Amino acid sequence: MPDVRFADLVALYRHTRFDGNGGGALYVASEEIAATLRAVESDEDLYDQVQISLVEAAEFDVGQEVRINIASPSHKIGYLCQNFDALFRTPGAAFVEPENYYVIDPGYAPGDEPVPPALARYRALLNIIAALRNSATYVSELQRELVFIGTDKIAIPVEFAEADLPSSLEQLSQRLSRVLDGQIHTDEKYGLLADAVIEMTRAQPSTRRFVHLVANLDHLCEEVEKGYRMFVSSFSYSRIKKEIEAARLDYIGKIHKTISDIQGQLLGIPVATIVVASQLKAPGQCDSTFWTNTAVLLGAWVFVGLLWLAVRNQRHTLEAIGTDMKGQRERLERDHAAVHDDFVGMFNELDKRVSWHRCVLTIVGCVALVGAALATMAYLMMTPRGSMACFLPS
Repeated sequence: MPDVRFADLVALYRHTRFDGNGGGALYVASEEIAATLRAVESDEDLYDQVQISLVEAAEFDVGQEVRINIASPSHKIGYLCQNFDALFRTPGAAFVEPENYYVIDPGYAPGDEPVPPALARYRALLNIIAALRNSATYVSELQRELVFIGTDKIAIPVEFAEADLPSSLEQLSQRLSRVLDGQIHTDEKYGLLADAVIEMTRAQPSTRRFVHLVANLDHLCEEVEKGYRMFVSSFSYSRIKKEIEAARLDYIGKIHKTISDIQGQLLGIPVATIVVASQLKAPGQCDSTFWTNTAVLLGAWVFVGLLWLAVRNQRHTLEAIGTDMKGQRERLERDHAAVHDDFVGMFNELDKRVSWHRCVLTIVGCVALVGAALATMAYLMMTPRGSMACFLPS
């Protein structure tokens, strides 16, 4: 079977005077048109696909006019429509513009310029239908229905004609898109749209619901805008600022508490380590002074061990605070991206505080270890050689 594309059929359609009764007069303007018509005449299967035939079988040449029978081809190839109303009724056209079609009145195929006003309004309507589709509970493409379930179940057949598309449709489509666009509160916006659709159509007959929506798109936009303003009022700038300030003060308190909780132990570092070294006395061989020095040194190391556990616990607390702050920062960026930059400095300041307190805790641990090490060196220097044998059983 010869390969005939829809573009080849469009060339025929453009040179045909349709009579409105399934036929017309085709002017064979080029050899390509003549070749297409001859291919259809010679192949029964191709005729079944394109639905074009000569009224009377006869030879013809370029430049002649022939009478033809003509109907819409197979839907797999494209659509031949008398007008835009017929185009809007084609399968799938309620949700997506068909890829291949030719509208006899006004003689338009996709790609032609200028775009007819009716088609421009139809394309704007498809954007609105896409928004309604996203807000619907479910969609039946076969039945051309949008179904919304709230307190009631509302089925809206997507049926419309060219006369139902107002001249303001393109502006209203852009207005609705501005409300719904953006990466924040998307689910809430479509929820508001669904609620508005249900409220506006519940009292309308099923067959008039979609046309009623289209005729009152300005009111639909107002309802969605008003609902969204009410929704975002609970996320006002001042409220966000108060919440972030409260969280900031809470984090500062938690961070400072990591030091204050072990402040008493910190004050004991000089006594338990450095001062110990100055208080050791020269012992004799296994006398009471030796055992006193040993007990003092052991106490210093016990203190350092307990302090190390406390410091380690406080460092874990700081890590938990840092993780919590990271989650708070991510929520701010996700839910309030528009004002994120106004508050990110607070989190940077808190990150610096956390880093500083980690550094302080590290220094505290190092000082305690150094002090205990000095005390140990003093103990070893003052203890006579051979005194270590005192720890062995006699």
